[in-house]
Amino acid sequence: MYEIKAEKVTDTLTVLQQKGVFSYGTDAVMLADYVAKSVKFINGKKTCDLCSGTGIIPLILCDKNPQLRASCVEISEKAADLCKKSVKLNGFEDRMTVFCADVKDVKTLFREEEFDFITCNPPYMTADCGKMCEDEDINAARHEISCDINDVFRAAFYLLKTGGCIYLVYRSDRLSALMSAAKNNKFEIKDIVFHKTKKTSDECGIFTCKAMKNASEGMKVSVHAL
Repeated sequence: MYEIKAEKVTDTLTVLQQKGVFSYGTDAVMLADYVAKSVKFINGKKTCDLCSGTGIIPLILCDKNPQLRASCVEISEKAADLCKKSVKLNGFEDRMTVFCADVKDVKTLFREEEFDFITCNPPYMTADCGKMCEDEDINAARHEISCDINDVFRAAFYLLKTGGCIYLVYRSDRLSALMSAAKNNKFEIKDIVFHKTKKTSDECGIFTCKAMKNASEGMKVSVHAL
């Protein structure tokens, strides 16, 4: 068993990490920042984080917003357990609940239209793309093995109130897959921000976006440079 290490994210937030459990990256922190700026009157609202990993996104949001309530859904037992420990360490037990479960099973966990908004940093790569490692949990975090982007939008449609939004971070080379999944599940992309990840390149490798349930067409597009 590898040692659990405490990582100071901000002056008020500590997140536990462990070798052998998929670690969060700058994309997850970027999504949390995007959500914090995008959701109006976030305090007092109820959110669910899908494909939660060790819970970095809701942990950051709960740290910034003391009246926000959050649920996490993560299929990896190791990651979910580490998330629970971080929740306890930061004193969020009364506001954050962690479920070790498949995203496809949200109907067994929650009531329909229970949440104001959803967050998700889903697996980016298809099951047959890219290099696999020896750890099955890490492979599932990177590749669409346990769930794909359609599963995410399908779960979000059930969980969200009408007019509610899901906030995602995703790879730009899979934009068409995300937009198709959104349309197939009665979502419209309302805002999308492409992020330049390298100062030496004009390419935008990832994007953050907001998709609204049962919304009309109309999208704002912008680029954020480092």
